[in-house]
Amino acid sequence: MSHSGRDRHRDHPLARAQDQEPKLAPHQRTFTMSGTEREEIAACLRRIDEARETLELQHSAANRTIVRELRAAADQVYDVLNELEEITER
Repeated sequence: MSHSGRDRHRDHPLARAQDQEPKLAPHQRTFTMSGTEREEIAACLRRIDEARETLELQHSAANRTIVRELRAAADQVYDVLNELEEITER
């Protein structure tokens, strides 16, 4: 493939500078979440629980693994949300 001669995004000096910045490990990154975003996630978790309950009511052996995985995933997300520290602006 031949090069068109145009500058690529990654060739831009700012993009190169960003690539050279040290990346923070995932556990060192800080995020903020608004109350609205937290409520949206809670609503999604409720929908997951409703879907899980619907599958459970079908009493299908094929659904048992799916039900277990849905429950575990929802519980894990719920636990992470509950462990988030509240950040207050100073």
